[in-house]
Amino acid sequence: MTVETYEYKTIVPRDWVDHNGHMNDGEYGRAFSDAGMAWLAQMGLDTEKIEEISYTIFTLENHIVYQKEVFGGDEITVRIRIHDYDDKRLHVFMTLHDPSGDQCAAYEVMYMGMDRKTNRPAPFPEFFARSVEDYCSTQNNDVNIKEMGRIIGIRR
Repeated sequence: MTVETYEYKTIVPRDWVDHNGHMNDGEYGRAFSDAGMAWLAQMGLDTEKIEEISYTIFTLENHIVYQKEVFGGDEITVRIRIHDYDDKRLHVFMTLHDPSGDQCAAYEVMYMGMDRKTNRPAPFPEFFARSVEDYCSTQNNDVNIKEMGRIIGIRR
């Protein structure tokens, strides 16, 4: 299977815009979450498959870096890359771009595969593990991402 970097596109609805006139900070999380769920479906874990095999993906932790304003009516594009993975976890990095292609936000997330019958972490099903390997093997893995692993704090 040949995999290109996944891109999720959507239009920023007006109800995502806050009193400052730009996309509300919480809606960035929604956009990244929607993009992640669409990507997982493209990788083989769509709603039907999740129900069929009683297996899903949970978010364990995430971090958003806001870099540039996005406005209502803008088409945004989220690009997704796998930073690292093991048999049941995915460390994923996403970027959100405005209509001109500028990077407006970055999102780092740790996903965990979950058995829905036991509600416990479980290794990826074989088909999904193959999709993860294929996806990771087609991307440029020799990149330094400055937004990854950031720590929040006031420098003194």
